Amino acid sequence: MKLLDERGGQIFYHDPLVREISFDGYTLQSVLLSPESLAASDVVVIVTDHTHFDARLIVEHSRLVIDARNFTRGITSEKIVRL
Repeated sequence: MKLLDERGGQIFYHDPLVREISFDGYTLQSVLLSPESLAASDVVVIVTDHTHFDARLIVEHSRLVIDARNFTRGITSEKIVRL
């Protein structure tokens, strides 16, 4: 997070179970997951597979999706990078 911040990046996250996180001197508040917030992001990184998330909505409205949980399985898109 520090490196992204130093280079002018902004970090947002959404987690309905964790409303706030603090890490390495940074405190972030969970933001609303919406088509608008997805479209405004350069990249969306999926690191958990909460069952209430809509994978198709995320892929549809995102520029790039890094999927570290195979959450987007079954969806074919050039926007998805699976780790």
